Amino acid sequence: MREAFAKIDRREFFRSAAAGLAAAGTVNFIARPALAEESAAPVKVDPKAVIHRNESPDFVYRRLGRTNFNCGRIVAGWIREPAILRRLIAQGVNYIDTARGYGEYEVELADLLKRVRDKVWLTSKSTGIAGHDTVDDEVQKLYRKAMAAFLGDRVTIDAGNARREINPADAGRDEFLALHKECMKKMKATGESPDWRPVGHRIADMYARKLDESLQRMKVDNVDCYMMHGIEIPWIWQCTELWDTYEKAKKAGKVNHFGFSTHKHQKEVLASAVEANKTGPWKIDLVMPGVHPTSFHEYRPELEALKKQDVGIIAMKSSGTIRAAVTGPEKKLADLARNENLNSYERAKAYMLHATDDLVDAVIAQFTEMAQIGRAMTLAKFKLSAAARRKLESEVRQAGAGACHLCGRCSGACPRGVAVSDLVRAYAYAHQYNDRDMAASVVASLGYDPRSRCTRCGTCTGVCPAGIDLPRTVHEAASMLA
Repeated sequence: MREAFAKIDRREFFRSAAAGLAAAGTVNFIARPALAEESAAPVKVDPKAVIHRNESPDFVYRRLGRTNFNCGRIVAGWIREPAILRRLIAQGVNYIDTARGYGEYEVELADLLKRVRDKVWLTSKSTGIAGHDTVDDEVQKLYRKAMAAFLGDRVTIDAGNARREINPADAGRDEFLALHKECMKKMKATGESPDWRPVGHRIADMYARKLDESLQRMKVDNVDCYMMHGIEIPWIWQCTELWDTYEKAKKAGKVNHFGFSTHKHQKEVLASAVEANKTGPWKIDLVMPGVHPTSFHEYRPELEALKKQDVGIIAMKSSGTIRAAVTGPEKKLADLARNENLNSYERAKAYMLHATDDLVDAVIAQFTEMAQIGRAMTLAKFKLSAAARRKLESEVRQAGAGACHLCGRCSGACPRGVAVSDLVRAYAYAHQYNDRDMAASVVASLGYDPRSRCTRCGTCTGVCPAGIDLPRTVHEAASMLA
């Protein structure tokens, strides 16, 4: 998702941040030690093993887990203006993130990468295999077949606050997590398991093909990490064919590390990644969860477990996906942010960088103007006293009280099979990020008109931890982009 800083020039930002917020006790810019962290014991690292690229004495860096890369705390996300990206690199940003599914962005990066590839950590992602845009049709078909053979033709699954019976052969994408849970129960009870091999071969073949396509599009020989994009299916770690394919690509010099992003069913996916790292053969080095100040505490146990495994954590979507219905208190908070020349995006970035007890290594940011660069670099250098942290946490969690947690419960609970979480994301693309093309592509990928299915029954809202008016969001997103 493309997120952008508010349009404020650098001088105005420094004045408002230092005078307005420090005086209010929100952020303290006076030099003092950062708040003591309460994380796992630090990993002992040989300084000679740390990878340094394009570092500036005026920026802040953090070792990115066991990748050993000394990563700038602001990561360059989808940036369409090459001059802005060049300026960021000149200022010390040393990580560029892209994906096979970001339109032509990989192609647009090719000319720049000819000059700066040795200065930056480069990641791309294999879109459309196990989530984000969709789960590949053939992957879905093979998964249904494996589940039907293992569980039988009638299975009772959890659907929000109810239980209902389905045929695995006819299961929709948003019923896969519930099927996975029933599968895990049977595996533990019997010691048997489904035949995942056909699914694994399909996923592995797609990963290899998309990696080669990404390398060709960017005109590079190697990426530092090629990630699975938007994983929403915890059973993917049963498909060890994917790991075997990654290791072959690594030996061939095409990629150095394995990782993934997740946009849906995050708690389950992150927890399953922890277990995959424990049991092997997986060695997941880098994760990109969609986490913001309101949802951070929900996913904290999984993030802590990953950090203990020395996994690098890059936070994306850190300002959240805000619900369509804006309440009176939310409007007042938004007005207050405007008066201070800051917005919820900037506050959320500061929180994720400095108030997550060292669990988040860096955050992804997008830029549309040169003037935004100085503000981003300043966000990375904040120092918080304990009192300032408490106040900031209170403010950003209130401001983001209606932000989607990317948990996926809404879609799983819908009795009509509407992909509610995807439509929330489409609404956010159109309204919060001003990207109607991306929003329209998400709606089109569903293959049906959500308005014809959604009866406004409210089941989805009943299971939503953020209390979002989801039926309204579904119909508005579908109508707006029809």
